[in-house]
Amino acid sequence: MSSNSQARLPFHRSELGTLGVEMEWITVDTQSGKQIPAAPELLASIEPTPRIKPELFTSTIEINSAIHRQSTSCINELSALHAQVSSKLADQQAALLGSGTHPFSRWQEQQVSDDPRYHQLIERLCWPARRFNIFGIHVHIGMPDGDTCIATMNRIMPIMPVFLAISANSPFWCAHDSGLSSARVKVFEGLSQGGMPFYFEDWADFECCAERLMVTGSIDSVRDIWWEMRPHPDFGTLEVRMGDMPATRADALAYIAYVRAEVVVAAQANTPGYRKTHPSLIRENRWRACRYGMNAEIIDPEGEKIVPVLDWLGKRLGFLADNGAATADITIVRQQLAEWHRSGDGASRQRRLHRQYPAWDDMLQAMLQDGWHDGL
Repeated sequence: MSSNSQARLPFHRSELGTLGVEMEWITVDTQSGKQIPAAPELLASIEPTPRIKPELFTSTIEINSAIHRQSTSCINELSALHAQVSSKLADQQAALLGSGTHPFSRWQEQQVSDDPRYHQLIERLCWPARRFNIFGIHVHIGMPDGDTCIATMNRIMPIMPVFLAISANSPFWCAHDSGLSSARVKVFEGLSQGGMPFYFEDWADFECCAERLMVTGSIDSVRDIWWEMRPHPDFGTLEVRMGDMPATRADALAYIAYVRAEVVVAAQANTPGYRKTHPSLIRENRWRACRYGMNAEIIDPEGEKIVPVLDWLGKRLGFLADNGAATADITIVRQQLAEWHRSGDGASRQRRLHRQYPAWDDMLQAMLQDGWHDGL
């Protein structure tokens, strides 16, 4: 760690490539599919654990993994936690739904969880926080020190839109088709510290930024920086928060493996082929991913040519394999890439289900069977 013991914001060292994942699940009624406040009763029925936690609204459950060294072991733990929570929710005639937004429930009807921090958040941010009825997957990758974390974040920034494109799973908002593949990200960016991160020179530069925000009363702690990718100094990780909550276990595993592969390769200072990309280009690709998901044609950050995002990803996997990504992670993504070419993203699957089942409750019944109750 380059900063000394007097660091304003100490970065707690982690082993490079270690992995932890947070998933935000919607609790829904098993008959109507409507979003319901099932979290308090569920949490009261189990022993307190950092693996299963409340979120901003009482109709959300956060499931968190422990620290892992393989993507497959991480998804196996998350699957076991999903099964545990699902079993408990069955007593309330409730279930877990994997989606970046609920297709038809309204944000105005959601109850804020009984936690002073959440109520303070609503008081401070008002409407943008009150409509924060969105659900994502957060992937933490271990970093050895703060400077490596910042250098890795800088290198990954041009890749962020691809994370969004392959996870896009929120086409509907309050019973309307948004026309987007990820309506979630447009809500996410509305927070005071939401949206894209920034380029920083080093960890000290980020420390100055975070301290300035805290001193001016803009945030209470680093936890109030909600960028789509951020350093997490307490965990010693780079946290990628870009992705919509995946519809299927296979999508989740491939997303986790791909994020881990990109971050591990980018953390190695001698890896060739990275350059700083202007934020305007990153923002444009982010919009294309938001609008079109896996059907997006993105601007290649290296050659600035237009290329279908899944074709770009197929070539990218070769680069990652040649530069130190885990073979298991590359294999996972390659296998799922073929499925993505056939079936598209979660947003496309939701729209197909809605055409097949125009009634929202019927559609939600189909969504509940979409990929988390089957084997890998």
